[in-house]
Amino acid sequence: MDSKDYIPDSPYLTDNLTDRPEELSLLVSISERRHYPPGGLIYVQGEESRPYFYLIEQGKVKISLLSHDGSEKIIVIQEKNTLFGYAATFDGHPYFHTATAMEDTELRVVPLDPFLRLIEKHPNVAFLVIAAFARVTRMLVLQIEDFSFLDAEKRVAHMIYKLACEVGRKTPKGLLIAKKVTQEDLASLAGLSRVSVSLALNHFEDLDILRKKRNMIEVFDIEKLKAFVGDL
Repeated sequence: MDSKDYIPDSPYLTDNLTDRPEELSLLVSISERRHYPPGGLIYVQGEESRPYFYLIEQGKVKISLLSHDGSEKIIVIQEKNTLFGYAATFDGHPYFHTATAMEDTELRVVPLDPFLRLIEKHPNVAFLVIAAFARVTRMLVLQIEDFSFLDAEKRVAHMIYKLACEVGRKTPKGLLIAKKVTQEDLASLAGLSRVSVSLALNHFEDLDILRKKRNMIEVFDIEKLKAFVGDL
């Protein structure tokens, strides 16, 4: 598979709603703006769900699982024009993960009842949430596949491949992942220790596949990285 044919399943979600500008505008029209500082908790795993969900207007949010001993597994990192918090809002059960602002973040809070009335008048607005559900479901299933069948190095390679395909910026030498994804973030996303991630990155540097920078990674050979994993 060529990287240009990549099916989005990266755990880093960027703008995926602006291809429906009319529906997005309608969603914003029934929402209220709310600000969160870096580290601000939007909701916490186990809390009672609220009758509204969220649209990121600016900033960055991480969705994570927290264990009783305080360790964290990041499920996904999200940016502008992505939705979150809708699953618990729709099923009425407690939040099953924690949402935290990673930087100064402006959210749009979308109340459930006005949203339901809105889709009665404009059914296509529902596709915004349907698309969000589908994207996250695909990502989670493929994460389970990685955890089940790939060793540590291949999991790191696959994670970097997905990030490069989705958020990589073209450079004269390849693709630059310039989203401030730290080695700790990579470790949490891949379900590995930071040491395992560091060893894998060092190996890929030795193979001249990529180069680590401060909170950034430049991939020189995306096809070689893909081949390291095998069939994707």
